[in-house]
Amino acid sequence: MGALFRVPLAEFDEPSGVRIALVPRAGTPLPELELDGDVVFVLGAEREGLPDEVLARCDVRATIPQSAGAESLNVAMAGTIALYERARGQPGFSQA
Repeated sequence: MGALFRVPLAEFDEPSGVRIALVPRAGTPLPELELDGDVVFVLGAEREGLPDEVLARCDVRATIPQSAGAESLNVAMAGTIALYERARGQPGFSQA
């Protein structure tokens, strides 16, 4: 509770950085992407995903690899995994 006040929120065009759309299928596997520098993860609704006009404005489409037979992740879990992948590649990150 209260995390909303710690996460920067902005309009789509405000932040600088590579816009990475998280999609359930047919994207570049997230662990294969360079996540250095400024990154903006763009997530959509759990059932409908991102609208085509939003996808067209993103630089990259990324998919989180899943086990065979898994259909999708909920949006909160997908965002958590994306942020973890981003943090994992940063200096000073500890897996301890």
